[in-house]
This record gives sequence, structure tokens and C-alpha cells, in this order.
Amino acid sequence: WLKHSSPMAPLGARWLCRMPSSAAAALALLLALCAGAAAPAATAATDWTLPVPRPPQPAGFGVRALGGFLQQNLGNAFGVLLGVGSGQLALELLDTWPQGVLFLVDPYIHLRRGYDRPENVDDYEQQRMYEHLRNVLHDKSGVQGRYSFVREFSFAVPKIWREKQWGPDPRFIYLDANPSYGAVMTDLRAWWPILADSGTIGGTNYSTLGDGSAVGVKRAVDEFAHGLGLQVFVTSDPSGPSWLLLKEASAGGR
Repeated sequence: WLKHSSPMAPLGARWLCRMPSSAAAALALLLALCAGAAAPAATAATDWTLPVPRPPQPAGFGVRALGGFLQQNLGNAFGVLLGVGSGQLALELLDTWPQGVLFLVDPYIHLRRGYDRPENVDDYEQQRMYEHLRNVLHDKSGVQGRYSFVREFSFAVPKIWREKQWGPDPRFIYLDANPSYGAVMTDLRAWWPILADSGTIGGTNYSTLGDGSAVGVKRAVDEFAHGLGLQVFVTSDPSGPSWLLLKEASAGGR
């Protein structure tokens, strides 16, 4: 996932240096696996295993640096943004990941149940947001041919992707839609199998309020990571940090 020969290697080194030694060792192993290297052989002194559930560890950068990180580590690759809204994040990623191709997944309709959030505006406002962003992107230089709107519910898209053969499996997926526990868990289960080996899935708002019916991102991500033995990494943003999970090459379609 992190190419040591890339210009981003110093950032990766700083990322590792800022972690506790055990977390740094686990991430180093994951990065080696993602790059296709063989896992170190177990010795009497070191028992190498895939990461076990543990507290989240710092990613070492903020979400504003995400596009640059993707550019220098993924380069020309497909990414998916689940939940587009006004398009602020989509525009940032298209600017800071100039070789990336983004699928912008959002039905742009008002959800009458299960999404009691201010951004769940009525159908008229949803359509207005979509048309405004479509026009902005149409007139924006450097992005033509690098984005595609998908007006569909996020959990339904992976099946369509495979059936329609839209292209290679995405190497980056970012959840910025309904933050309820049920919605996040549904998206994780739907999108993880289609995420390419050595890819990254992440999302916003690593927090949980109450029982998670309104905001349950942290609960869903932690449970999903626990089930697959994955390490959760969290960005340095002080408010509403993002989370990241790495899919090592040996994970296959788990």
C-alpha cells in the first residue's frame, strides 16, 4: 500500500515513527503484505501474526492530506465516494489526487426513515445540489473523464459494478453518507469484497452517539475490524476524525 520508493515514503516513515512500537510493527507488516512481500518467518524471539483487535492507532496525517497521500501511493486508480452531497470532498479529492478516477455515489433523494440528520434535505434541495455540482464539474478544468455520478443507494452499487463491469475493482472507498450504525455496517459488508487487494476503505466521523441509531460509525467500524482482525487507523483531525482500514493482499474477498 505504501511504496517505499515513492516520494511519499518520508510521510510513511513519520507515520510509523509516531506510533507505539507494537502498532508500528503491525502496520509495517501490513504494508509489506500489501506490496506483495512475504511475511517474515516466525522465530523464537518474534511471533508474527496478523493484527488482532486493538485500540485505534494514529494515521499520522489529517484528512486534508488524504488526496496527496492517494496520489503518491495509488496514482492512477479508481476510487469511490459514498455520499457526495454538495461535493466539497469530491472537489478536494479531484484536485489533490489528479490521477484518480472517482465514482460519486449518492441517490440525491430525501430519506424519509433512518437518516435524521440536517443534511437529509428535501427532494427539491437534493436535486438542486446535484445539478449545481454537475455544472461546477462540467466547467472545471482538469477533471473531465475523471468522475462519474452514480445516483443509487450505496449498498446496491457493488453488485452493479461487477455485473456491468465498470472497470477494475476500486483501490479506495470512502464512506461519507448515512452515519448510523446499520447503514455503515451495511456499506462495509457490501463494499469490502469489491475493494482491491492493497486497497484502503475509510470514512468520516469516527464516533458514536447513544445507541448508534443516528451516529454509530465508531461502533460499526470497530466491530467490522474486530471480525476480520484488522487495525483501525484514525486521522489527526481534532473534531470528527476519519478512519482507515487497509486490505492486505492476502485478505482476498473476506
